[in-house]
Amino acid sequence: MRLRSFTLMFFLLLGTLAGAQQIRDLDIKAVLLKDGSAEITQVWDVLVTDGTEWYVPVENLGKMQITDFSVSENGRPFYYEGDSWDIHRSLEEKAGRCGIVRKRSDAVELCWGQGSIGNHQWTASFTVTGLVQSLQDKDAFNFMFVNPGLVAPPRHVKVTIRNATGGPEWTTDNTLVWGFGCPGEINVIDGEIIAESTEPLAYDNSLIAMVAFDKGLFEPAVSRDISFSEMQDRALEGSSYGEGDKSFKHFLWLMLACLLSGGALILWVAIAYATGNKYKKSLFGTRKITEWFREAPLEGNLFASDYVLENSSRFGITTPNSQNLIGAFFLRWILEGTVRVEPDPKKPKRVNLAFGDAPEITDDVERSLYEMAREASGANLLLESGEFEKWSEKNFRKFTAWPERAKARGRNILHTKGYLTGLPAKEEGAREMRHVIEFKNFLNDFTLSKERGAVEVKLWKDYLVFAQLFGIADKVAAQFERLYPTEFKEYAQQTVGMDIPYMMRTIRMTNNMSSSAVNRAVQRYQTGSIKGLGGGMSIGGGGGFSGGGFGGGSR
Repeated sequence: MRLRSFTLMFFLLLGTLAGAQQIRDLDIKAVLLKDGSAEITQVWDVLVTDGTEWYVPVENLGKMQITDFSVSENGRPFYYEGDSWDIHRSLEEKAGRCGIVRKRSDAVELCWGQGSIGNHQWTASFTVTGLVQSLQDKDAFNFMFVNPGLVAPPRHVKVTIRNATGGPEWTTDNTLVWGFGCPGEINVIDGEIIAESTEPLAYDNSLIAMVAFDKGLFEPAVSRDISFSEMQDRALEGSSYGEGDKSFKHFLWLMLACLLSGGALILWVAIAYATGNKYKKSLFGTRKITEWFREAPLEGNLFASDYVLENSSRFGITTPNSQNLIGAFFLRWILEGTVRVEPDPKKPKRVNLAFGDAPEITDDVERSLYEMAREASGANLLLESGEFEKWSEKNFRKFTAWPERAKARGRNILHTKGYLTGLPAKEEGAREMRHVIEFKNFLNDFTLSKERGAVEVKLWKDYLVFAQLFGIADKVAAQFERLYPTEFKEYAQQTVGMDIPYMMRTIRMTNNMSSSAVNRAVQRYQTGSIKGLGGGMSIGGGGGFSGGGFGGGSR
């Protein structure tokens, strides 16, 4: 642990010293041929501030070989010098030229001249013979496509692996995938394998893809006398595949550590929560938020409010709010008439949702959720019990990507408004974000106080939708029914077109449907990842890889 901490500190120091260098994007395409060789193309979008050349170490080649290396920029090919590349030349002498440095029999450096300081977009191409190798029971590879320790951590990387074997299309039935080294996802999509980062890489991040193919898809030129399970066991060691909810496990480990140290921190956490001292001061300007706010916060924006909720806890253990956010959108569509509620003819106590023509939804993230729900409703455009859950499980890759898009949208909205340009937040931003918690306090407590005042009917839609976001819609609706029986009955008829019991069933349905859909999709996502069906990548693991190396970039 001490060695790893030192290594991370070293990387951070190195990143500080080389902070001006940038790798904005690294897009890699690998075309796999019948004999198992791969034609690889790398597109580097970079800013260089020093050095004379760019280099990419490729090591651990074993029986593989690197051939056909070439580089171009702006459509202009570089002159290839072969294995005689001399690293001890000037910027001008290396300009427009490329070559290879042989380090060992199984290690090379692919090099080319930078030509000038500034922005560049280079295209480097080469062939790796024997990438896909014949194992005892599968044809497979475990290859590092992006090295750790690059001169600057890439902001974004994507690897697309394409099928040029002339054989069957790759599917999750004949192709299994795992990814290691950085936060990201790897999936088999439309016959291609796509691995992509979901956030900027750190200095010690890499991108390793392990892929296993059914026998018969390739005729590999290289064989290894091992089973795929041996390759898999080594790669999965130290990975997060199969760990389940890591944040929850980390929380349990924290609690255990506290117990072993005498429980002082547990006592502090318990006291803090009991006294309401639980919010991030850097976000809200205070750790205690007991006031009320009587209107929908942040101009009624659900994405921004959800982002504040998920990041509000001082201790960082707030559970994801995805199901409540999805349920809030469903309820808003119902109350606005975008989606109609209809009684289920088979079970009168149950309701279904009827979708019509696509409405004018300007936000593309909200629109994508609507389109998924509409697709789940089938040919009759009637979303019946269990349909959304089954659809989300079948389309788990698409569905589980939505919460991250929603989170990013909320963060961007807050940044655009200037509320979250840094931490601590500006006073105006802290005040506006406090309104989210204050509005939740109001909805939780307003029946308990004579100070609540009259609630205007025109505000009820926002109240119910945000109550769904806060996970208390049932409670708030019951309070409305008790305090304003006549008005709430009329409101239910005007919005849902049914009596109060149907309004209550609608609220429960949106909550249960969104919760079940998220849970089933996540379960399928995690199971699919473990079994190689695609999904999230593991930062740890990936051992036994070929290719890759350490470092690269300007020198």
